[in-house]
Amino acid sequence: MAKVFKPTKLIFQNWGKQGGKIRARQLSAERRRAIAVQGAHARWGKKAHLLPPSVRLSKLEWNNPVYLEEILSEGSLEAWRELYRQLYDQPFGPAALALKKVLASTKIYGITPLWEGLLKRVQGEVSV
Repeated sequence: MAKVFKPTKLIFQNWGKQGGKIRARQLSAERRRAIAVQGAHARWGKKAHLLPPSVRLSKLEWNNPVYLEEILSEGSLEAWRELYRQLYDQPFGPAALALKKVLASTKIYGITPLWEGLLKRVQGEVSV
């Protein structure tokens, strides 16, 4: 790679800073946080607790039935683990209520009975 003169390098660095600030203004606070957590994970190897991305939604929340349906049908195993953590931490919380709505209205082969059983288990309706 050819050597870049210092004044040229400073111009490019300045442009990069301006572009970063413009991009940051365009992103939502939630998305900026997700990017920061991803960066921390990459730098220090800490486990990132991110909400899995959504194809249809810009605002990601565990209490949104549309988001939970997307997690159940298209989510990764890590997304399912995070959903289970949400249910385990608050068995009757907003995520559990949203999941109940999804399970009542959507039948996904193999997934719906699995999550119905898991939800009943964390809510104490099923004995082990």
